Amino acid sequence: MARRGGCLINGCLGVLVLALVLVVGVMVSFWNTGREAEAGARDQVTAAADATRARLARAAADGALLDTEIERAVRNVGKTWATIERRQGKVTVRARFTGLVNVGFGGTEADGCYRFAVVPAEADQPVGVRELPDKACLFRSGRLYREPAAVAEDITTELRTAVSDGGPEGARSAEVWKTPGIELADSEIRGGRLTALVRLSGGTGPQGEDCYEFRAKREPVTVTAKKLKPDGCYRFQREQAAKAEKTRRAETRSGRQDDRAPDGGRDGRRPVDRRRDAAGPRPSEVRRDGRRGGR
Repeated sequence: MARRGGCLINGCLGVLVLALVLVVGVMVSFWNTGREAEAGARDQVTAAADATRARLARAAADGALLDTEIERAVRNVGKTWATIERRQGKVTVRARFTGLVNVGFGGTEADGCYRFAVVPAEADQPVGVRELPDKACLFRSGRLYREPAAVAEDITTELRTAVSDGGPEGARSAEVWKTPGIELADSEIRGGRLTALVRLSGGTGPQGEDCYEFRAKREPVTVTAKKLKPDGCYRFQREQAAKAEKTRRAETRSGRQDDRAPDGGRDGRRPVDRRRDAAGPRPSEVRRDGRRGGR
């Protein structure tokens, strides 16, 4: 009995030791995976900040840095809205970036608040970047988007450069249309001039958008902006629909005139004769031998 009991005890200890080893191994594996995921998420944040610094440097290379250029430069999934401060020729941008690495059924996140300092007038000076405590990026503006009128001024400035470099086609494909809150609803190029109908977020129109019309031409370089009525961004569509309707009506009138023509159309017969022949002969017109003819 003692031997059997000892074997039982030894077997239980072996199972417990094996279970303990397995649990420790799993815990160490999860711990290492968590550390790797956290490091990966942190790398995403750092990479987003470095890319933002590079884009800001390129945007300021011409000696100016517009808000629309900053809004395109600061890109990161999960970021809060960037804050922009201008003082004595220096532009300061604060933004919070987020990194995410999926692990199993969940994910590991990392956040980082950064401040970028840019002096556009000194293009050779590198963009300064510094990581700040998270609370420095908790500030939220009361408006998600800027006033459409202010955005329209930046669009006008960017279009002037685009049309000068690439003409109306260059203005149509300008980078400014990729700015968050700016939607190129429709455009046309006619007579060497671009006309663009644009929706700007943050307005008082339907769905919080205002409609603006921008016109740009190369010779001489001219760019204008005009606020339209809420339905102004559908103008080209209405014009196309009206043109199609006019064409349809003209074709309908032409067909009616052919029917009323004395010669009856291309085959020289009157419409009434064509309709009668299509319906077949009347009983009174059929002779006893089954052929159609006179009396």
